[in-house]
Amino acid sequence: MSNENNRVAVITGAAGGVGQSTVKKFAENGYTVIGTDIRLTEDLFEHPCVSYQTCDVTSESDWMALAKSTVADHGKLDVLVNNAAILMTYTIETSSLDDFKQMMEVNSTSVFLGMKYMLDALKKSSAASIVNLSSSSALAGYPHFIAYGAAKAAVRSLTMSVAVHCQTNQLPIRCNSVHPDGILTDMVTHMKGEFPEMTPDQAMKAYSFACEPEAVTDVIYFLASHESRHINGAEIRVDNSSTIQMPYL
Repeated sequence: MSNENNRVAVITGAAGGVGQSTVKKFAENGYTVIGTDIRLTEDLFEHPCVSYQTCDVTSESDWMALAKSTVADHGKLDVLVNNAAILMTYTIETSSLDDFKQMMEVNSTSVFLGMKYMLDALKKSSAASIVNLSSSSALAGYPHFIAYGAAKAAVRSLTMSVAVHCQTNQLPIRCNSVHPDGILTDMVTHMKGEFPEMTPDQAMKAYSFACEPEAVTDVIYFLASHESRHINGAEIRVDNSSTIQMPYL
């Protein structure tokens, strides 16, 4: 069982690009890390402080089981990173209702469930942090990301509500959201849907705003750390200014 000097982190979507980068960063800086994903492959980052658990982030029972095992094994939780997500590109005219519902379930309902069921474990920490992965599409109108943008906007709102709840109830938990633009991962490069055609110049401009997973991980790690102790309810853009330049329209 851990003590207050041994910080414990749960990271969802741990098998993906940002997930693996974040697991590695936290483990190499002394955290005990529990990485979860709906599918766990054999080539995941290995470290003595890292364990992996299969978890469907849309399943209430899976979250309840994860919360129970986290407290049983470690006594508390210090950091929850809600990173799991899927990406599809459809407009209001081309998106099906089923696709919209799936995007909302995986990308926003999962964040609600994670915060709801891990809150008691986070209360046992002296200085806990929730970091929710949102998106630049939550802050602007991107026609081809109709469902993704809606789901990530919900994450932004959930983050602010939970930050205020914890602060007003004097809980030792901060809650912030991170808003990347494109990230150079398989989720982005192999997205499902109908992305708009672009000229080579437009494609190069769009690519200039994309980042490596480590750029997002560094911000996540900062928001989990003591150095960000007075940041609560914030939306941190990791987009190289894309949301104020509107590069895709």
